[in-house]
Amino acid sequence: MVAGLIEEIQRDAFDQNIPVSSLLRKVRAAASKLNLPPTEKWVEQELNGYTEKPPAYRELMGKPQALNPYNGWIPIVCQDDRLNKLLQTCSIRQSIASIEALLAKNETNFVQFPIPPAMIVDLNQMMDVNFGTMAIHLSTSQIGGLLDAVRNLVLDWALKLERAGIMGEGMSFNRDEKQLIQAGSTTLNIGSIGSVVGNLGAHNSSGDIYGSAISTNQIKELTRQLRPHVASLASDGADAASIRSSLDTLEAQVRQAKPDQSVARSALNDLRNALSGAAGNIIASGAITMIAKMLGG
Repeated sequence: MVAGLIEEIQRDAFDQNIPVSSLLRKVRAAASKLNLPPTEKWVEQELNGYTEKPPAYRELMGKPQALNPYNGWIPIVCQDDRLNKLLQTCSIRQSIASIEALLAKNETNFVQFPIPPAMIVDLNQMMDVNFGTMAIHLSTSQIGGLLDAVRNLVLDWALKLERAGIMGEGMSFNRDEKQLIQAGSTTLNIGSIGSVVGNLGAHNSSGDIYGSAISTNQIKELTRQLRPHVASLASDGADAASIRSSLDTLEAQVRQAKPDQSVARSALNDLRNALSGAAGNIIASGAITMIAKMLGG
């Protein structure tokens, strides 16, 4: 019997000599034939790069560095721990093929991901320095781990299909297999494998922003940090009036014995929109990231 496409995908997932980009193209073919749009979308983003927030396995922690013309690369360290964490976080949005090429050409034990120019300007002003080049350094093993994460997700997916009795023959699937996949499509998409994949385009609505003391403290911390910087945020393009209004609403909610979830969520969304005009500002970027996590996406 001719090996089915799912069996081929499993075999290729085990073979480290098969590029992940090639493996994903077979997944795309299988997902298209089986009519699995979420899996097709995931593959498309992996192959072409992410235009939206990438999944958790693409969020890596690196070492922010500035290129000193005399001393080479030196660490960037801010007095604010939250800013340090923001600078260390690197969202890898590049296509899988680009990542593979980056590793193939690399002759060191680290890979550089440039810090945006607007953020470089803010960092120079904040630290009273004048460095033209800044980047987040990630180890090659971290980048290799990202590729392995995708390979493992594909393998898990293919094994799930096999357990469901869906293997195909050659490049085709019969009617019974297609009916099986439609009956179980909510659990047989790569996007449903587990939390490591994230929600792949869907917002997580499972958590309240006030459901625990930690979440309430996050709101208090957010308002405390933003209040003193409203004027500077406005000078960088943020909507000051909307920021103040949103902060007032959030502060009023956390004082309530039982905060209104919908009101608080709405205020956080309004605050994020108000800050978006100053997205190049480090404080705004940090706050937007924090709000996104509080809202679950």
